[in-house]
Amino acid sequence: MSIEKVNTYLTSSVKTPFFYFVGDSRYQDAKEKLAEMGFSIIRISDYCQNNDKLPDIDRLFDQLTTSDEHTKDNKMAVIGLGEFLALRGNNEATSVLSQLKDLKLGTGKVVLLLRGINVLVNGLQIDPRFDKRRFSISDKGDCDLSIILTSPLVGLPAIAGVKSLLQRLESGECGTLVVRTAIKLDDSMFTVHKISDAYEGIQFTSHGFNLPRVCGTDEQWTRLLTEINQNSGSFNEVIEQHGFNDDLNADFYSRVAGLDYRNWLYFIALKTNTSTLSNSYLRFVLDKTSRFDDFKVNVLNAIIEIPHTDKRFHSFYSERKALVVKFPESEIADFVINNRKNTLEGIFKLTDNTKTEREEIIAWITKNGIPSCLADIYPSLSAYLEHYVFKCGNLSVQLTDYFEVYKRQKVTNSLDDEFLVKVEEFALNRKYNRLPTRNEVIEGLDKTDCYLIWLDALGVEYLAFISDLVRTRGLSLAINIARSELPTITSINRGFFDDWQGKKKDKIEELDIVKHSDAGGYNFENNDLPIHLVKELDIIAKVIDKAATELVLRHYKRILIASDHGASRLAVLRRKEEKYETDTKGEHSGRCCKLFEPYDLPFAAEENGYLVLADYGRFKGSRAADVEVHGGASLEEVVVPVIELTLKNGTIEVSLIEPTVTVDFRTGTAITLFSKNELMDVSIVLRGTRYSAVKIDANHYKVDLPDIKRAGEYPADVYVGDDLVSNIMIMAQGKSGKVNNDFNDLF
Repeated sequence: MSIEKVNTYLTSSVKTPFFYFVGDSRYQDAKEKLAEMGFSIIRISDYCQNNDKLPDIDRLFDQLTTSDEHTKDNKMAVIGLGEFLALRGNNEATSVLSQLKDLKLGTGKVVLLLRGINVLVNGLQIDPRFDKRRFSISDKGDCDLSIILTSPLVGLPAIAGVKSLLQRLESGECGTLVVRTAIKLDDSMFTVHKISDAYEGIQFTSHGFNLPRVCGTDEQWTRLLTEINQNSGSFNEVIEQHGFNDDLNADFYSRVAGLDYRNWLYFIALKTNTSTLSNSYLRFVLDKTSRFDDFKVNVLNAIIEIPHTDKRFHSFYSERKALVVKFPESEIADFVINNRKNTLEGIFKLTDNTKTEREEIIAWITKNGIPSCLADIYPSLSAYLEHYVFKCGNLSVQLTDYFEVYKRQKVTNSLDDEFLVKVEEFALNRKYNRLPTRNEVIEGLDKTDCYLIWLDALGVEYLAFISDLVRTRGLSLAINIARSELPTITSINRGFFDDWQGKKKDKIEELDIVKHSDAGGYNFENNDLPIHLVKELDIIAKVIDKAATELVLRHYKRILIASDHGASRLAVLRRKEEKYETDTKGEHSGRCCKLFEPYDLPFAAEENGYLVLADYGRFKGSRAADVEVHGGASLEEVVVPVIELTLKNGTIEVSLIEPTVTVDFRTGTAITLFSKNELMDVSIVLRGTRYSAVKIDANHYKVDLPDIKRAGEYPADVYVGDDLVSNIMIMAQGKSGKVNNDFNDLF
């Protein structure tokens, strides 16, 4: 229809231009049709004097009014004019169109192919002379065109200058075009966006990129935009190029440790992929973090504000622990200081990842007691404090009770008066003499293909911890309780090592150094908290790891861990100096000295030419201890373990025969255990007491429980030797066959 109107215009007497309004869909077709009809195509871009100058409209008018003098067939089609006028705005477009409406052409015919300004037709029709003979509107006059103005400093690929832009529009381009020009297009009828910096450039280039500007600096955004442009405008390709296309939670510290561009880009990658991250704590931190400079600090500290009662806390805690596992002590130290804000809440946020935190946990305990969450935040310390049931004849119960209380006082940095009375009782009766000597125990062991480790200053206080370490490493454990010779000094107690046959032996002194040497890094006068226990547990764990490795590699069939003596922390805390003046200088922080006569020391033992203090006193004139002492005759100094480690031989399963047992308020009850393997030395530990089993046959073992006289549920641990092999639940009921409150009330 429009082309027919053009034909009608050509044969008419109209002396003014014909206005041919089109949209995107009809533009190319109309331009081609006009060319086929013999129209000379006049481009508005040709009237720009240079690349970034507006076209000279007056010169265009001159050419149109003199068309009969300069054109071969007097037919011209002007393209690009509609888009140009739309860029200039409604007022200028209306003015130019009004002039063209009344422009006298002489003998020539001019068709104005106008795109983008269809809305201005109504204004032109106010003039009644501007009728259907002088214009045509295609049935689809829509124009999808928007302009992005960018600065040369941004570095975004763009059309350079207005002339080039008009040329692209004359070719029929639509959509969004990026232009670099100094010409102001503030009044444009098209949508115009300005990109004044790299950040805005990234938002335009990477659709869906909606991070706030504060997430980066101008320099960082500029470099990122450059890389996006180098990767076909793809932000995701940039991320992949830097190796961030795998699990974004992995290698966390190495990716955030620094202020380089790549560290920042990792943060941006996380921010843009927050919803896909499996680590909920990391998502939580990212949501509250805008600046990369705050990111590491927030990862460390955001947990502080989450109460341990919050339903998210436990998952947040474990996920954060995994994230910060490789953070250096210096950065963790800052978290520790911040975490002291709320004393009662702070303990729940600490982990055992670093020495700094482990020491902080112990420092907290000395002021506030042992927390309910200890097994979660510091499993090794919790294992150290676990109830250990000794198996050494008549002394079993006394040693079990003694070291249970000793360990708690060591960790809480306290001394209990009742315990001090017990120490003095042992100092007088010296029941430890009932124990075999360490040398006697070792002489009775099988030393075939055996490797000896002398762990200097290892006492029996660590047996619960060692048992836990051995169990988790899948080893078999046999523990013999022995005593050292007095005084408990190395020179008197090293014979077991010196007399060992062959070269399969090693001496480890680290534990001894930590306890009473400046080289250990701890000093009681500088810091009286028991934080040295952190290093003690680490050293022991390393020794057990070494032993496990040797066994698994089949270098040896068994490994023996023995010690010359233990050590006392509480003797240091006691600060008791004997008023008795001696003629000789006290040795080993005053716990013993060369024998002199006469003396009046009820708690002193006379042995091997020495006077040895069995209570918590120290002779005058000796150097104060660092954190622990030895040389004396307290139980923790004298009683030592001889530990035998081997590989476990298959899996041992022990179960209860009876689902329930009947209890009698006079005689208690009994249980029967079943094992597919024939076992030796079977026992159970129930409520802190060990009960030995009597072998019925190769598969059945009876355990009498005279202390269980009430109905109820009783969890118990089953041991074969010193190996924990099973956990059972004993369901006890009264003779009536059910739990009876009247029956229980008898007790």
